[in-house]
Amino acid sequence: MDRRDFLILSSAPLLFGVPSVGLAGGNNINFDIFLNNKLVGYSNLTCSIVDEGLEILIDVEIIPKFLGLKFLKYTLKNREVWSQKKLISIDSNTSWFGNKYYVKGQKRSDGFEVNGSAFSGLIKEKFATTSYFTPEFLKRKIWLSSQDGTPLNIETKKIGTSEILYNNKNVKVTNWEISGDLELTLQYDKEGHWVGSGFSIGKYPANFQLKSRTRNIHKLWKKS
Repeated sequence: MDRRDFLILSSAPLLFGVPSVGLAGGNNINFDIFLNNKLVGYSNLTCSIVDEGLEILIDVEIIPKFLGLKFLKYTLKNREVWSQKKLISIDSNTSWFGNKYYVKGQKRSDGFEVNGSAFSGLIKEKFATTSYFTPEFLKRKIWLSSQDGTPLNIETKKIGTSEILYNNKNVKVTNWEISGDLELTLQYDKEGHWVGSGFSIGKYPANFQLKSRTRNIHKLWKKS
């Protein structure tokens, strides 16, 4: 993964001001982030029902302290609001290599207006984002980079099943390959929980491993 690819990965998902997201309260998904099998950071999501719809707060920090990559420190704070499976607003800020990136956007009657550090304009098609990966996003061909506002052209393909270890139990998951302007794999369990991600940074494998979760946020998202 080159520098541009890393910037458009929200999970970097993967993701990116808003209050800091913690483990207490709300409906949470919390991931540990590993690079070359070393723990280097976290990605925490908290969801709440607000007047406009479903509010999703994302807080990501990655600080590699090995392999000479300490300079790579990456932070992202993002607030998204969704309603009726459509993005209503986004306010996202990312820092990487000391550089600042942002996305601000608002739904309009004729589409979604984006003001980002790499792209500003109107998106009329139904799209996803790269912060929170509900299974519904697999049906959408455009994903909005939550870091710089770039509309990404995406293809998705189911590539089989596997197991992950969560709460000391083996959980069967379905793996999806994401390709096009963004390359990664996403994992979902049988209930539609997003439970993991895999990608690469240069020659090193990286992944999100599920640490904890509360309610099924996918169901909240569908009902918003």
